Amino acid sequence: MIILSFMKIFRPKWINWIKACLSFATVSVLVNGSPTKEFKPRRGLRQGDLLTPFLFIIVAEGLAGLVREASRIGILEGVKVGNKSVEVNLLQFADDTLFFCQPQIQCVLAIKAILRSFEVVSGLKVNFYKSHVGNIGLSVEDSTIFTKCLNSRRMDVPFKYLGMTIGGKPRRVAFWKPIIDKIKARLSNWKGKILSMAGRICLIKSVINALPLFYLSFFKAPSKVCSLIKKIQTKFLWGWGYEERKIAWVA
Repeated sequence: MIILSFMKIFRPKWINWIKACLSFATVSVLVNGSPTKEFKPRRGLRQGDLLTPFLFIIVAEGLAGLVREASRIGILEGVKVGNKSVEVNLLQFADDTLFFCQPQIQCVLAIKAILRSFEVVSGLKVNFYKSHVGNIGLSVEDSTIFTKCLNSRRMDVPFKYLGMTIGGKPRRVAFWKPIIDKIKARLSNWKGKILSMAGRICLIKSVINALPLFYLSFFKAPSKVCSLIKKIQTKFLWGWGYEERKIAWVA
């Protein structure tokens, strides 16, 4: 109902433009380098169509409207954060959607109803099996009940999101182990045998500037981790591809 209200905002001329992009476009497939006969796609946009992100935002805003309506009538209570107690119940980043609610069965059922309604109205099917339910300070029994209610999988803390560990302790060296392992793999000893001094310096700069930057933009690395990264790059620079310890001629 909320998503359909978007149709009242746009003029019929604009709606016909979108329909034309969805139904009147023709595509062709290359088979062994030769194009086949053109045909009309029956569903969705063509791959790489510039309208894709625009239409995706419109549909995603419809989901946000359902969440706002559920919060307004009191069946969904979000999490309050900050000094001003701002209520957060939905976060959307690209194609990732995060719901936040209080540990109450009423809120969980409200989220399930919102997702089912979104499926019916938009035609997009939610993959509950790929969805995860996480919790903070909740018992295992309650977490299992909520997970079965949403027909999803349980997500334990800490977990990874966009390649970063969430819920871990950045003051511990174990938290930085994935980054240390990646640096070791990139600066392996055998690469030192085939690279010159200038080549090893360029590789060290590219690895150190790329790999830890994502983590360091959110967390402060302990001094022990910094010393370990420095030790790896020093060994790679002066080791010449050998395991035994070499002398570092320049600090």
